[in-house]
Amino acid sequence: MLSIIICNREQSITPVLAENIHNTVGVEHEIVSIDNSRGQYNIFQAYNEGVRQAKGDILCFMHDDVLFKGNGWGATVERIFAEDEKLGALGVDGGHFMPNCPCSWTSCHTTSFHTWRDDKDGVCREYSNKEFSNGHRLVEVASIDGLWMCIRRSLFDSIHFDDKTFSGFHCYDSDICMQILNAGYRIKVTYDIDIIHNSDGTYNPTFFKNLELWHAKWHNQLPVVRGIDLTEREQKIHTRYAIELMERLRNDAMLYNRLHSPEYRLGHFLLKPWRFIKKYISL
Repeated sequence: MLSIIICNREQSITPVLAENIHNTVGVEHEIVSIDNSRGQYNIFQAYNEGVRQAKGDILCFMHDDVLFKGNGWGATVERIFAEDEKLGALGVDGGHFMPNCPCSWTSCHTTSFHTWRDDKDGVCREYSNKEFSNGHRLVEVASIDGLWMCIRRSLFDSIHFDDKTFSGFHCYDSDICMQILNAGYRIKVTYDIDIIHNSDGTYNPTFFKNLELWHAKWHNQLPVVRGIDLTEREQKIHTRYAIELMERLRNDAMLYNRLHSPEYRLGHFLLKPWRFIKKYISL
């Protein structure tokens, strides 16, 4: 059975998502809905609670803002796991290279993904990168995105979402993937499951703090490369690019937070009369 674990921003799963799952999964399943409407859990705590409640042998962790396009995705998940006894986790968006720096694998040009997005013009479009697939529908990666990821239940005898080290809602996927790799299992991305996902994620202080904590925890085992060949020189190039991109994102996030802070808004409000007076005097 497939256990679908969702950390909900509301008290329960929305009727639209519940109906979408029931109509498309195509296999025996249960929905384990974790009520986080009061913000009482971080994502690590919520998913650990979901694992405790789940009864299935494959656990599917997913965001509450995704929808499935097409039918029978549950059967696809069960088949992929049945065909590879050393498969630990399956996703639709992943990275082949995790650099030895406090950076996300998404900042490297070594990703494989397959998702759909409802664009502003109302058209649902496919967004895929199959550069490293070699024509295959299933590719090995080093880490997957937590928007949707299925993990073999038996692994949770030795792994868990690390709610002691981390807080917030970032790096839970990269951290659990490192644990899966350490347990001797593989991680893969499939192109055979169609998921509509319209969120771009957020970059806030907790995101960068968790990246630093993640790197401190795993730096002795980094870098990690799976599914592609990267020379040492290529790894250095990708690492340098990732560091530069993370620094730009950090600076942009700091500017955004400053511009939206209560202090800035108050100062902006207090300056309005003075700007008007200056303009009037200049006339």
